[in-house]
Amino acid sequence: MLFFYFFLSKYRYEQQKKKKGQQKKSAANRMDLKELKMGYNIDQHDYSVRLKAARKFLKDGDKVKVIVNLKGRENEFRNIAIELIRRFQNDVGELASEENKNFRDRNIFIILVPNKALLQKAQEPPKKKDKQVVDEVSTGV
Repeated sequence: MLFFYFFLSKYRYEQQKKKKGQQKKSAANRMDLKELKMGYNIDQHDYSVRLKAARKFLKDGDKVKVIVNLKGRENEFRNIAIELIRRFQNDVGELASEENKNFRDRNIFIILVPNKALLQKAQEPPKKKDKQVVDEVSTGV
């Protein structure tokens, strides 16, 4: 009976170990969705802060959803909001590609997905060049 209990405990332990290993692997491959909200008349500094944050999120491998909310009479300036999102997408450049967009409702948004080819290049460590270091010894007189 004691042998059976020991065998059962060992089996449970190994199953827990497998489960934890699978959770770690899935966490590494998970892609989160980060949201960045802007107004259609955003200031240049605020725009650059959001652009910098989007680039960081994309380099980390997360999706980015850029939202421009239009309230009340702001809906008349829809074309300015659409131009803002297009400019944001161009400024991000090759770092991301468009997955989804909606320019019809009051909430205009675009979802950007990181390019996998650029992510793999960024994750590879740079090759070190061999440099010979010459030690000079100075003698005091």
